[in-house]
Amino acid sequence: MIPIIVYFSGTESFMAGYPFYDVGKTEKLYPSFVIWQMFYFLQFIALEFLFRGFLLHGTKRKFGIYAIFVMTIPYCMIHFGKPLPETIGAIVAGVVLGAMSLKSKSIWPGVMLHYGIAIMMDLCVLYRKGIL
Repeated sequence: MIPIIVYFSGTESFMAGYPFYDVGKTEKLYPSFVIWQMFYFLQFIALEFLFRGFLLHGTKRKFGIYAIFVMTIPYCMIHFGKPLPETIGAIVAGVVLGAMSLKSKSIWPGVMLHYGIAIMMDLCVLYRKGIL
């Protein structure tokens, strides 16, 4: 994902939308941005619990492996309004994170991967904006 994040972090749509916490040109990252990132991480725990925990593992008995696709549809929908590459990528990410969760029987690999990608995007955009 690193080359993809580095590339897209320089596009107008990603630079306009990320990071969600608006860091001023002269603002230091600590403490406000760091504290905000801690809460952002908690949001990913909740997100992964809902989609890869509740929706995926809650429907796997009925749908089997196809529960991944049942979960991926609403997961993709929460990305509507974000940059188009991210919305399309959410389909691939939903399938990959769903498969990881089924195989590991846990949401934690998805939490770490999902947040890792998010923090990388935030830092890359901040670097491109000259804030880092």
